[in-house]
Amino acid sequence: MRKIVSKKKRRYQQDGFDLDLSYIRPNIIAMGYPADSYEGVYRNNIYDVSRFLSSKHGDKFYIYNLCVESERQYDGSRFNNNVCTNFSFEDHNPPPMKMILSFCQHVETQLNLMTDRTIVIHCKAGKGRTGVMSCCFLLYYYRDEYNDPLQTLKFYAQQRTSNEKGVTIPSQRRFVEYFGHLLNYQLLYTPKQIVFIGLLITYEQNSVLNSSISYTLSSYDHRIQYQSFEIPLERDTTVHQDCIGSYSVLNAAHKYFMPSSNQQCQIPLEEDVLIEIYLTKTRRGKPEKLCQFWFNTFFLVDTKMQFILSNYNEKHQDSTLGVLSSCLIPEFGHKHLYTMTKNDIDGLHKDKMHRLVPASFAIGNAQKLVEYRRLENVDEHENYI
Repeated sequence: MRKIVSKKKRRYQQDGFDLDLSYIRPNIIAMGYPADSYEGVYRNNIYDVSRFLSSKHGDKFYIYNLCVESERQYDGSRFNNNVCTNFSFEDHNPPPMKMILSFCQHVETQLNLMTDRTIVIHCKAGKGRTGVMSCCFLLYYYRDEYNDPLQTLKFYAQQRTSNEKGVTIPSQRRFVEYFGHLLNYQLLYTPKQIVFIGLLITYEQNSVLNSSISYTLSSYDHRIQYQSFEIPLERDTTVHQDCIGSYSVLNAAHKYFMPSSNQQCQIPLEEDVLIEIYLTKTRRGKPEKLCQFWFNTFFLVDTKMQFILSNYNEKHQDSTLGVLSSCLIPEFGHKHLYTMTKNDIDGLHKDKMHRLVPASFAIGNAQKLVEYRRLENVDEHENYI
C-alpha cells in the first residue's frame, strides 16, 4: 500500500527500512509526511522515521515541516524537538518570495551550528513543496555546484523520483527560477509595485463558444483585490504586436481584453500575486475554476529581470518564467504584458490532449510598471518605466 501511495517517488529500502524518503545530498533528505495512527499504515510511519533518523544520524538532524494544514502537525518531541514549522505554505502553491530567503538562511544557520548535521525536509507527499525549498537551498548554499535553476530542478527530480517528475506545478517551478536568477544576478529583493490594468486572453481556435470567462486577482493571503465581470467568449478585439520577441499568439484569431474600456481598472499590486481564471459553460451555469498562476512583481520591475523575462524562454523550453513584452492595446495604449502560455499555467499544464483549452491558449496580464525611488526633498516618486 505504501508503494502505491508513494507512486514514482524513490524509497529508502535498506537495513530493514522501507520509507518514502530520498537523499538529495548526503546531508539533505526529502521525505513524505511522518504519519501516526491509521495513516501511518500507508504513509511513512512516524515511529519508523524516528528510528531511521536516530540510527543513521543520531541527534544530528533537523526537520522542516512545510505543511500548513493543521492535521499535518505532530509532536516535535518525537524527534528530540528538532522540528521547525515556521516555513509552511499551501499545497500546490509556491511559498512567498520572502519566505524562501528566510528558509535558506535558517537552514544555513542550522548547518553552521552543528558539524555533520543532516537537514530533513517534508510536506505531505514530500515532492512539490519539498522540492521547491530543497532546490532553492541548493541554489543558495551550494552555489559552486548548483547555479542553474532549471538544472537544479532536474537534479532534484532525478534524486527524488524514478520518472524525473519532481516539481511539476508551473508556479512552483517559476518561483525556483525567480530565486535562482535573484542569486545569479546578486539582486537585492525588495517589494516592487505595479499597476494592474487587465488580462489579455488569446488563442487560435474558438472552441469554447457559448461560454463566459472571469477572473479574480488576489494577494498572497488570498484577499481578493479585483474580481472581473464575466465576458462571453464570442467577440474579438484587435491587439497589435509592438516589439520583437513577443508571443506569436498576439496575432491569434481570438483575443479578449478584460475588463473592457468602459470598466477600466488600475489596481496597485506588490510582491506575490495570484490570478485565478473561471469558466462558465452555459448561461445559467456556475463559474468553475479553470486554472491559476502566481507571479511576483519584483521580477517585472527590476531591469535585469526584465531583460531575462524578455529573452529567457526562447532559449529554455522547460522554463515557466513567462515572457515580458510590450504591446499596443486599443483604448488602453502601450502596456507591458506579462504572458503565460498553457505550459506556464497551473492546471492547464496537464491538459496535454487540449480538452480544456486549445494548445495556443495564453494569458497576459497588462500593467504599468512602477518603481519607487527616494529622492532629495521628496518622500516617494513614481517612475513609469
